Amino acid sequence: APAPLEDADDDTIRIMLSTDNHLGYAETDPVRGNDSFAAMEEVLYLAKQYGCDMVLLAGDLFHENKPSRRTLHKAMSIFRKYCMGPKPVSIQILSDQSKNFRQGQINFQDEFYSVDLPVLSIHGNHDDPSREGSELYAALDLLDCANLVNYIGRQDEG
Repeated sequence: APAPLEDADDDTIRIMLSTDNHLGYAETDPVRGNDSFAAMEEVLYLAKQYGCDMVLLAGDLFHENKPSRRTLHKAMSIFRKYCMGPKPVSIQILSDQSKNFRQGQINFQDEFYSVDLPVLSIHGNHDDPSREGSELYAALDLLDCANLVNYIGRQDEG
């Protein structure tokens, strides 16, 4: 297992950056169907091993804007496994959280959850919000509501 970044001091923020994960890509393919999930799990595993303070997902977490229930379930299970835990989070959010987080605050500050690896994500062109009645929703909204991922840069108007 890799060692935490030894040359980093207490003032260094360690961010694992990942993009274009495309969870659910080729999910019905018997050979490649789990590749996107294995890759996402590796990202989060390495973030823990390297002692990262947070994970930033820079778009296209999901391959489709309406992923299958299987894809959502596997994604939620992976984030739950790697992001929930008892260790304190060492970063702080200085902006007005009520304006930037749909739940009103970043997930690790919710007293009812024990998050030790915060994940912040934007949507991409594959998993952008689609209209449900008069509101726009993305699959990321479900992960955000479950306090597994912090969905930032959310689109409220279409």
